[in-house]
Amino acid sequence: MKWRFRHLIVLVLVIVSGILSFALWSSSQEKILRIGVYAGSSWDVPNSRENRVLDDLIEEFEESHPHVKVVYESGIPKKDYGDWLAEKILEGEQPDLFMVPENDFSMLASTGALKTLDSLIADEQKEAFYPVAYEAGQYQRVSYALPVESNPIMMCVNKDLLEKEGVSIPESGWTLADFYEICKKVTKDTNGDGVVDQYGITDYTWQQALVAYGGHLTDKSGINVDSAEMHQALSFMSKLETLNQHYQVTSNDFDEGKVAFYPMSLAQYRTYKPYPYHVAKYSSFSWTCISMPTASPEVYGTQVKTSLFAMSSNTKQEKLAWEFMLLLSQNEKSQQALFEKSQGTSVLPTVVKSQQTREILQADDFGLDSLTSERLDHMMERSIMDIGQEVDRQTLERIDYLIKEASGNQEIDSALPSIQKEIESR
Repeated sequence: MKWRFRHLIVLVLVIVSGILSFALWSSSQEKILRIGVYAGSSWDVPNSRENRVLDDLIEEFEESHPHVKVVYESGIPKKDYGDWLAEKILEGEQPDLFMVPENDFSMLASTGALKTLDSLIADEQKEAFYPVAYEAGQYQRVSYALPVESNPIMMCVNKDLLEKEGVSIPESGWTLADFYEICKKVTKDTNGDGVVDQYGITDYTWQQALVAYGGHLTDKSGINVDSAEMHQALSFMSKLETLNQHYQVTSNDFDEGKVAFYPMSLAQYRTYKPYPYHVAKYSSFSWTCISMPTASPEVYGTQVKTSLFAMSSNTKQEKLAWEFMLLLSQNEKSQQALFEKSQGTSVLPTVVKSQQTREILQADDFGLDSLTSERLDHMMERSIMDIGQEVDRQTLERIDYLIKEASGNQEIDSALPSIQKEIESR
């Protein structure tokens, strides 16, 4: 019996030793964390520095995680990235975590390609984000992605033109009525030849007007373009166009100092800074950026797009993928570096309100008061997700085409029910 007992002990020790040796060997083997990204900016503006932030984060992550190698396929253009990712998913070779292609988030979440994050994210981590940024990564109130960078639409203002016309710069909370009255006052013939050559607004879209009335492209029953808010928005657009005598005001007119207002994304605004020819263009007048006008101060009129990182539902590196996602989206140092080298804004209020952000914005070429961190923070706190993301890209393009065609024929009120029926039949 004693011999058998000793033999059993030896056998157990051998097994335990083998298990420990295997565990030690496994822990020393290099783990691969695969990332999917596209090249350049999320906002379709020139940028050669954004991937440098990713490379620096990868280097930092690998230093703090021995035996981990983070890899990504570089040089994939944004326009090709969605197809590239779809092919990888079909082949079962998707990255462990990846940037979500614009307008594909709902489809990827609904088809099970993304891992749910609700069991991983803590309440204090959720609360660290701007609400509009965190909500961008939710589908049916379940979190499937974390925000990395946001891009709000602002109203840029030619300060010199308004000052010349005796108009004060609008305050936050200004209304569509205020907006229209200013446009009406500044739209005029300035040289006496009978032709209007100074204008109120350029590049103002029906989507921005719809949001200003608190409208959306969808409701509980699905897509709804024949809403009361849409009728109000398009009526308002018609009033603005009448002021211009139906002349098509362009961004070039704004460049030349002939236009008071120009809606512009933060990324567009920040892209002007590094390019000398843009500086030369805009040195002829001073400008600032404020919130978009709305029908009433209670309506949130700032639309925000947000770039997202999601985790594959098939990843075998959940812990590492989650740690890297947090490094991208929750780490203040990483977010500050992204704000400095990219053109959007941080998804963290603490970074937007930081001294470094204040200095970056003050160092632009448009004047110290062009855009302050306090104003940017206020916009992000009172914002909604871009309503164009409520429908797929093809549907949005079709709606846009039909609305513009009806507006050109001045048949918009009677045409909206027909547009609604066509979209429903697609």
